[in-house]
Amino acid sequence: MRANGVMRRFEVGSGLGLSEARTKAEGLRRKIKEGADPTAEKRSARQKAISALEGVGTLGSVIDAYFTTGNGAGLKSGETQRKHLKTFFRSLLGKPASDVRSSQLQLVVDAHPARITAARAVAYVGPVLKWARKRDLMRGPFELEKPIVGAPRQRVLDEGELRKLLLTFDDAYGRCCMFLLLTAARRSEAVHATWSQIDLKAKTWTIPGEDRKDTRAQARRNGKPKEALMVPLSQQAVALLKETHRIERARRTNLELPKISPAKDRIFVTDSGGPLINWSRWLTANAKRSGVSGWSAHALRRTAATVAGDLGAAPHVIAAMLGHSNIGGQLVAGYNKSRYRDEHASIIAKIGHRIGELLERTTEASD
Repeated sequence: MRANGVMRRFEVGSGLGLSEARTKAEGLRRKIKEGADPTAEKRSARQKAISALEGVGTLGSVIDAYFTTGNGAGLKSGETQRKHLKTFFRSLLGKPASDVRSSQLQLVVDAHPARITAARAVAYVGPVLKWARKRDLMRGPFELEKPIVGAPRQRVLDEGELRKLLLTFDDAYGRCCMFLLLTAARRSEAVHATWSQIDLKAKTWTIPGEDRKDTRAQARRNGKPKEALMVPLSQQAVALLKETHRIERARRTNLELPKISPAKDRIFVTDSGGPLINWSRWLTANAKRSGVSGWSAHALRRTAATVAGDLGAAPHVIAAMLGHSNIGGQLVAGYNKSRYRDEHASIIAKIGHRIGELLERTTEASD
């Protein structure tokens, strides 16, 4: 039949009866008269398949584009999110993005054994899908459901559990855990800490505002990060940092690598020099080794706060130690801007002494 003034042959299907073939041919003729190109869809499918083999137009390339040139480029956690998504949805990365459906993504989410990991993937991929749809990179609609996780357990480690764990804090992740316990810091703050933030003479750690958790309303931020937080360091924390520095210096010497750069090099890195990003894997392995399961790095922060309370610290001092902005409640904090630095340093020293004693008794008992 004639299409765009040119006689062409079109397939209507195979194994059809005469009547069915005529019906399909008539439908095809009507589409051509309306301006449709019956072969465009096949050509598009072939081109998408070729592009997918080259990594162009795939779900993987869309994710990369979002975090390099799209809305995700300015996210502080952008690289972490990108790696998480590419690991979680790796079975779909090579598929043409325009062919990926919500149901395919949902099946990957439903099949994942770790519900928290799956919920995090859903949260990360949502903005990517929205961005891609607005640019006709993906079709949608996408309505992914997070797995039911349940209320988080507010875990605080008791003395028996701490004694078991302290003996296993002997690698990069373990040293970071010990640092969290001694400072009551958040995991993200310690993981991103660089050597330039540490002043061993003054025994302080200054956490930049951009590295701190920001719970302020968007209207109050105005593009400004929170104020930097100065954390006093106990004798035990200083000793831990010196030992960590010695280990990293030795690693670099053995591998003939450049010396530590205080401004850019992180304090806590793996044996290969990489960032601490495999916490789930390490916690699983540690549970088998220590016999203590069901805890997270944040449990160390709660435990430090609890130990501080048991040692006699007042609630406002514990709030200052945790880096909370509204010490004593929003009304009181509106008038009182004190960070109780002396009291903060005192309770940090007591926590360090308490953990040091516990470790010493545990080590003696295991010998």
